[in-house]
Amino acid sequence: MSPRANQGLQLPLIRLNLAQPFLEAAAHTGADVAPVIAEVGLSTTDFDNSDKFVTAPVMYDTVEALAELTGDPYTGYRLGSELDPFSWSPLADAARKAHSVGDLLLRFSIDAYRDASSVVFSLNTQGDRTTFTEARLYSGRRMPRHNDAFGVAYILKILHSAMESHWHGSQVLVSVCDPKVIPSEHLGVRVAKTGNDGFSLAFPSAWLLLKPVLQQSDTKPSERLTSQAPSTSLPALRVLMAEHLHENALNTSRVAELCDMSKRTLARRLAELDTSVKAELDTLRRKAAEAALVTGQESIADIGRSIGYPDPSVFTRAFKRWTGLTPRAYRDNYVTTGDCHDEH
Repeated sequence: MSPRANQGLQLPLIRLNLAQPFLEAAAHTGADVAPVIAEVGLSTTDFDNSDKFVTAPVMYDTVEALAELTGDPYTGYRLGSELDPFSWSPLADAARKAHSVGDLLLRFSIDAYRDASSVVFSLNTQGDRTTFTEARLYSGRRMPRHNDAFGVAYILKILHSAMESHWHGSQVLVSVCDPKVIPSEHLGVRVAKTGNDGFSLAFPSAWLLLKPVLQQSDTKPSERLTSQAPSTSLPALRVLMAEHLHENALNTSRVAELCDMSKRTLARRLAELDTSVKAELDTLRRKAAEAALVTGQESIADIGRSIGYPDPSVFTRAFKRWTGLTPRAYRDNYVTTGDCHDEH
């Protein structure tokens, strides 16, 4: 297999509602968030859907745009500092179960894949120093400034709570892509500049053994989410396309745009996986149409529109190409037999 084929189709995804604090912060200032997030194809209701994933570039652009709307250069850091770890899904389970700082950070690192296939968290101990790192698998030319600040702030909150009155900020080295997003002298930590590939915090290894003393607010505890970010290429692409299936202009160019890559690159990498955007879209649309038809609740025209066919006649031709039956015949056949046929 060629080296290029080994690369496969890298499509890192992140659960969108992790950015909910940024949306709420921007809206709280009275800013009109709708047109800003619409530029990346999102609406405010998308943030309420815990099963919606977006690509890493879309997430980074969204967070930066919302942070800019607040007018606060320290938005990411402030939100991370105010975070209730018991109500924020990625940390909630670890915060409830952990017996020590090390236990909490390790549990968080292990569970992070549920919310993002775009980063890898690691805890590395070398003698009396330990480093907690977020390594991004993709950032492109973006500088996720407020993403760094947010992550640093909630880890510092965990460490500070464990040390309480014995806190020594000078023993902590924070590395972020833009040090300007960290308030000067906050907690007395040292701040260094690093690349765009993720933040890190280095601190004394002895702190790993301490018990974090975290305050739980009155916010409803976060429930453990059952869905998780796809970690392999085709499932990730299918999740992304399924979320945009209603778009009648969803084609190779549009999917390439959503993946933040060129149309030629996307087509080539899918060919290496023996598929194409058209083949994947046909499968997704067929399955979605079949599922909707057997419920008997939506009109055929509405079902067509929901999968990107505003013209009912075009939907009918496509469905017949997929299954050999018209949508009406497929629905009637299911009602008659109580079974849908998927041999086509």
